[in-house]
Amino acid sequence: MQEKAIYQLIGKQYATPQDVMTEIINLQAILNLPKGTEHFLSDLHGEAETFFHLLRNASGVIRTKIDIVFGDTLCKDEKKQLALLIYYPERQLRVMKEKGCDDSVYAQLLCRLIEITKLVSAKYTRSKVRKALPPDYRYIIDELINMPYHSIDKSEYYSHIISGIIELGNTDKFITEICYLIQRLAIDHLHIVGDIYDRGNGGDVIIDRLRKYHSLDIEWGNHDVLWMGASFGNAACICNVIRINCLYRNLQVIENYGINLRPLVTFAMEAYGDDPCGGFQISDIYGEESRLERNETLAKMTKAITVIQLKLENRLIRKHPEFEMDDRILYPTDELTEGEQLLVDWLIKEFTQNRRLQTHIRFLLKSGSMYLVYNGNLLMHGCVPTEEDGTFSRVKVGDDLFSGCALYDRLDRLVRDASTGDEYAIDFMWYLWCGKKSPLYGRNKMSTYEKHFENRSEPEIKDPYYTHIQDEVFCRKVLEEFGANGRYAVIVNGHTPVRVKDGEVPTSGNGRHITIDGGLSHAYYSKTGIGGYTLIGNSQGLYLVSHIPFSGESGATENDEALRSEICTLKTYEKRILIKETDKGKELFEQIQVLKRMLKNYF
Repeated sequence: MQEKAIYQLIGKQYATPQDVMTEIINLQAILNLPKGTEHFLSDLHGEAETFFHLLRNASGVIRTKIDIVFGDTLCKDEKKQLALLIYYPERQLRVMKEKGCDDSVYAQLLCRLIEITKLVSAKYTRSKVRKALPPDYRYIIDELINMPYHSIDKSEYYSHIISGIIELGNTDKFITEICYLIQRLAIDHLHIVGDIYDRGNGGDVIIDRLRKYHSLDIEWGNHDVLWMGASFGNAACICNVIRINCLYRNLQVIENYGINLRPLVTFAMEAYGDDPCGGFQISDIYGEESRLERNETLAKMTKAITVIQLKLENRLIRKHPEFEMDDRILYPTDELTEGEQLLVDWLIKEFTQNRRLQTHIRFLLKSGSMYLVYNGNLLMHGCVPTEEDGTFSRVKVGDDLFSGCALYDRLDRLVRDASTGDEYAIDFMWYLWCGKKSPLYGRNKMSTYEKHFENRSEPEIKDPYYTHIQDEVFCRKVLEEFGANGRYAVIVNGHTPVRVKDGEVPTSGNGRHITIDGGLSHAYYSKTGIGGYTLIGNSQGLYLVSHIPFSGESGATENDEALRSEICTLKTYEKRILIKETDKGKELFEQIQVLKRMLKNYF
């Protein structure tokens, strides 16, 4: 840790002892600020519009801030309109113009937005807030939000700033910028607990947004490693990606990457032109039809790619007996036809040489990991493979056996090895997607063959982890295994949708375990009964947020219910958590120690 602190300070110039003392004083003061707000989301599954809505409203945090600032001084509708303006400034400003709002309305809104900005920036240093300010209005906003609440001497000065903004015709741009600033300051750090891709058609759009986010981490899910494996050239992973997006009518995401599937269409029509492909018909529940082809063609494409997938999976299972998946060799042959082999070669080239996809995967590698311990909490997408007796399963990777945290660490290295072209690691990416002891999958099998070729739904049994996690003692065992020993430590999982309508709950282990995959994907709404769970952690506690199904931006701006989020307090801390008690605080403390040694060298 100390070495890291030294490197972080190398780039800074301390010409005099006073410079060093000033930095020490600054860092010591920061340690005593409240910790920033953390926002936890999982299983985005390509639902870009829903994800963006949650970012805009910070899972209800901004509405809570409005209530704190204005209390009973604003009515319910006024609070709603203010919240909508912050979430969707461009749209709401157009609505206001259509209504013919005068300058007094804009002046009132500006004053209200400034008060909200003051609150959301209160726990940050002035320097950190300045860095977040939009360049065009940095000086003006800095002046406005640092105005004393009851400043008699400067009241005329500030009122003229606001009137000047309006008179000069800059109101819309200024309001838009300050709304986005509120969104930015409402959340200090974002956690994505896996599964960005598949089902919805906006996985690539989500990645583009995350690349611009100010502070985040990603814990890979099985759908993420599937796309990663595809980008590394694992043909079985490529086939799975295409099959899933055929099934969910989301070939748009593949089109967005510019991956050419025309050879697949041609091959499917030639190989299965007279085949009704009954087990591969696309159901309406999966959403709007892709722009690429009609249903009949999609069914043939799905069968063609599924057959190739099963043959390639047979090969991987035979090649790697340590996978212990011989029971999944169900398709009668491993041999690809000449046409199938040509198609596979084409698809490997399309995925591995796609510049935009490769850029996105590099981002996932840089920002992501198999698990993360952050501020004392353990974040992982799936499970810790576990036996019926509660001991951690020993999983073979290469020639060695690993369990618990050691397994996760080994698999993290393996994913990074795959990105460098390591053949075994690339093969293992498929196992991470669907292997019976993959911590990212957590089930005994993926019954693709039974579904499509035998027209039956074969049970996919969950790892015993999901039973044991109900017990607080087991939760504490998992936390200790990964070094998450904080007083308030919790395990945050995604991956398994919480079927609220069937009575399932997202918390277990006496509050030590939380599942935040409540069904963000539209495909899950009928199964879960809600529109997903997210989690908020701030200096005062931990809060579970339940959302209703999202009906789109227009629905959100027209329907009160679309803005509603039910917030449940999971933990309330006895006293506010300060930065000095966080991971960031530990880094700052190390930097202070280094600076103090530097100061001694000056004298």
